Amino acid sequence: MMAFTNNNSSPWIQPESTHPQTGLVINNTLTKSKVPFIPRNGNNVSWYGCGPTVYDASHLGHARNYVTFDIIRRIMEDYLNYDVNMVMNITDIDDKIILRARQALLFSQYRQKATSLTQQIVDDVSLAFRSFVASKLKEPISTENDWAAIVEKTSSGTDPKRIEADEKFPMNYKAASTTFAAISLAREQIASGKASQAEAESLINAAEDVLALWLDGQYGAEVTDRQIFRDLAAYWEKDFFADMDALNVRRPNVLTRVSEFVPEIVKFVERIIENGYAYEQDGSVYFDIDAFDGKNGNFYAKLEPKLKGNLKLQAEGEGALVAKTANKHNPADFALWKKSKPGEPRWDSPWGEGRPGWHIECSVMASEILGSNIDLHTGGIDLTFPHHDNEIAQSEACLGCSQWINYFMHAGHFHVGGMKMSKSLKNFTTIKEALKKHSARQLRILFLLSKWDSRLDYLPGTMDGPLAMEKTFDNFFANTNALLRDFRLRQQESDGQRHFLEPELELQAALVDTKAQVHSALLDSFDTPKAMKALYDIVTRTNTYLQRGRASIDPQIVEMVGLYVTKIFRSFGLVIDGVGSQIGWGSSLADGGVEGAVDRESILIPVATVLSDFRDAVREIALSGGDKKALLDLCDRVRDQDLPDLGIVIGDHGDGRALIKFVNPEEVRREREARQAEEDAKRAKKEASIRAAEEKRLAKLAAGKLAPKDMFRTPEMRELYSEWNENGLPTKDKAGEELAKSKVKKLEKQWAAQEKLHSEYLKSQNHYLQYSNIAARALRRVVKPQLQAEVAKRETVAIKYAKWDNGKAGVSTAVPIVETRAKVEN
Repeated sequence: MMAFTNNNSSPWIQPESTHPQTGLVINNTLTKSKVPFIPRNGNNVSWYGCGPTVYDASHLGHARNYVTFDIIRRIMEDYLNYDVNMVMNITDIDDKIILRARQALLFSQYRQKATSLTQQIVDDVSLAFRSFVASKLKEPISTENDWAAIVEKTSSGTDPKRIEADEKFPMNYKAASTTFAAISLAREQIASGKASQAEAESLINAAEDVLALWLDGQYGAEVTDRQIFRDLAAYWEKDFFADMDALNVRRPNVLTRVSEFVPEIVKFVERIIENGYAYEQDGSVYFDIDAFDGKNGNFYAKLEPKLKGNLKLQAEGEGALVAKTANKHNPADFALWKKSKPGEPRWDSPWGEGRPGWHIECSVMASEILGSNIDLHTGGIDLTFPHHDNEIAQSEACLGCSQWINYFMHAGHFHVGGMKMSKSLKNFTTIKEALKKHSARQLRILFLLSKWDSRLDYLPGTMDGPLAMEKTFDNFFANTNALLRDFRLRQQESDGQRHFLEPELELQAALVDTKAQVHSALLDSFDTPKAMKALYDIVTRTNTYLQRGRASIDPQIVEMVGLYVTKIFRSFGLVIDGVGSQIGWGSSLADGGVEGAVDRESILIPVATVLSDFRDAVREIALSGGDKKALLDLCDRVRDQDLPDLGIVIGDHGDGRALIKFVNPEEVRREREARQAEEDAKRAKKEASIRAAEEKRLAKLAAGKLAPKDMFRTPEMRELYSEWNENGLPTKDKAGEELAKSKVKKLEKQWAAQEKLHSEYLKSQNHYLQYSNIAARALRRVVKPQLQAEVAKRETVAIKYAKWDNGKAGVSTAVPIVETRAKVEN
């Protein structure tokens, strides 16, 4: 079957196979439509996934990409039973790596040499600042005094037009602004004699982004040790996989690194030149787009044909270290091999010392491992053009094939604050930071609830839905497992009655329908949001069924639902471990579980300690004549605090038998803290409201302290009036003239208002005096007899009962008798 790619004249050929197909269709970026997924070799799927360029920490945008494709891979392997061979690359040769390694080295060396704050350091940072403003903010600046005009011109970095023209403008402005403030402070410190190493480091650290760039421009060419670049890449590669492991992302079957394939890359480029689709220029090799596009059945920009003339995107794909004045046949021609300049790693080649271009690496590594026709290629949506379009062109130019990749899948952007999360924009949250706030499971649920190829906006309330859904499933698993444990203890018992009745048959039919919905959704280009909704609905329906009470349900149908939901969750990567007969999330260290064998004693001691303390407290209360309420309070504490802290929840049921559930103690702790925080916030709000009302009341009383007859006789008022009547109302102004009627009327209103305030003030004072007298008499009548009775009681019984305090029994509430007698005497 033949269709067309996004380039209307470029055909897309649907693969053919005699092997039975699953019915899976995927949204193929090559056609911008859903097409049947047909592997070219039976049930085997060859898959190349673009890996990271390792020069910094991975962020949530990376998590969205790699977790999303891990979900798809698991569905293909674990649910649809494809045999997937996934290859992923590590880009360890790249302009970003070179720049970051050089800048980090030079900045570190500069900081180590700064033993005190000197004028030379201030001058260096000032020069770096002016260079940065001119190059990054595109603003002419000759002295630091010009900065004030730039601040005003750009509205302190918030000018919408500047931001629209350059999305990095706010980031660069912030770096410049921070540096300027640090320079100003450093000048003041030198003037005042503060010039220690601490002041020097403060200036250098504040100006790091600006200074590192300037140092690289001055001394970057002198960095010659290739190991520096490799060490940086190795460090961040290890960090990347630590993040992937924490997110439960499966490792690729084959991992490739660019640095390991340089000889193969050189041969690949040579074949493209031999085929007439590339040329050498000044030690670099460029792909000849004009020689390729539309010639010999070849087509350029199959993925994004509308962008193939976009020189800005093409330049970004070339990297920051490529000469902007390269003598190319066509400005859109892209580098296959880059001549190395001083300060860059280099490898031998027929064209001189150089290094691979960014696009060529994936073509070579994918083809070397998977061949000249690959089933599936994945990556982020931002890679479509120019990266993947250039990959297609150079691969088909070298291999002589018309369709190097059969299916392209691109994950949607991860946006925060309306902008793509990106290292280059410095608007990212690292995966490690994200995992401090939310678990890997919660983040995976977030991605499952969004279509893999759609944009995901991360907003303040974005996690509310995933957290609520996780809680629903969590409770369902806990209730189901508790019910099944209880059921199996009594499984051989029978009351002679049938329990699998109409409600159970209805739930069974609903489960069959859910399976059909989930299967249909997953075959429809991995529509996980629809599948998650179907699973949520069947769990909600089962929870409703469970509300009938233990005596009116059949646990077997609940088990069927639990096993199915767990099976699908396992294929989504939500279940950490366990076998098919287990229900729930499984366990991991992050979820409070354990790895490997755990000795029996370490498991039982915490529970035994709770039971022992409980027994001691019950015995103490019984011996001291404690009442029933004290015993019930103890029971509540064990149920609500001590056992939940160990991951055990006891649920009271109407039939008189408790239901024991095992939960994640860390989740219990977080929920308790969240409830406490909510209660604290409510209490603080209420207290603030009470304080505000009291302050308002006191202010009102204070305003009423002045008697109305005196309000117009204050020194200030005597400057305005000369005569007053018997009530203190002014009758004449300062000049002795009678006041106008309108003025008198206005003053009378003020006088009446003050009279009301003063009356309330007087009442409050009377109430206070009355209360004070009553309270004093009450204390004399009540307190002394109470203390006398207390002494008598404690002399008879030293301890009436033991108080349960912080899990410890036997803490006495008795006050020493001699101390109590002293209170009586006083």
